[in-house]
This record gives sequence, C-alpha cells and structure tokens, in this order.
Amino acid sequence: MVRMARILYGWAVNMLGIFLATALNLVSYNGRFFTLVFAALALGAINVLIRPVVTILSLPAIVLTFGLFIFVVNALMLWLVDVVIPNFQTFGFWKTVFAALVVGIVNFVLHAFLRDITKEQMTRS
Repeated sequence: MVRMARILYGWAVNMLGIFLATALNLVSYNGRFFTLVFAALALGAINVLIRPVVTILSLPAIVLTFGLFIFVVNALMLWLVDVVIPNFQTFGFWKTVFAALVVGIVNFVLHAFLRDITKEQMTRS
C-alpha cells in the first residue's frame, strides 16, 4: 500500500512539474489532460528504465563538467517523452534543459516535503 502511494505521488509530482514547465512555455501538451497524464507516466517510466543506463554511460562527461552534464541527461529524458507521447512537444535544446530543470526542482521540493510528512507520521506512531 505504501509503495503504491509513493508511485502515485511520484506520478502526480511529475505531472505538476510538466504542468509548470508548460505554464512557463518550455514544453507543450496541447491542453489535453490525458496527454499530460501519459507524459507524466512516460517520464516516470523513462527515468526508471533508461536514465540509469544513460547516466552511467555519460559518467565521464558528468565528472568533467562537475555534474552539470546531468542537466543534459535530464533534458534527454524529457525529449524522449516528446518522442514517445503524441501531442507532447519540447521546443529546442535550451528550453528542454530549462523544462527539465523546472521538473527537477518541483520533484526535489515536493519529495523533500513528503520526506518531512512521513518522518512526522512515523514519530507519531
């Protein structure tokens, strides 16, 4: 039950991140709610299945750039969502990098918030 709640929470956070990136005109899902839903699901699946392999393969570039190349890896994952999901669009390299940065910041902030909530619940019980 807890695992399913974490998966749903991660999916909702990805959806919120993509929505915010769309509001900043960095990506587009053409106003279709189901495109947003499937884009968030695809981003989660791509991050679980493909991102670890790409990160390991690009480790030399990540080390040489002191970790900055990870933004390019994140943008590549968002671009893959563009390839897989119809009606989801990215707009060039830099906008995709900034969109990935927005999604990453939303993920970081909301997962930190979740960590605080779960710690609080664990201390109560």
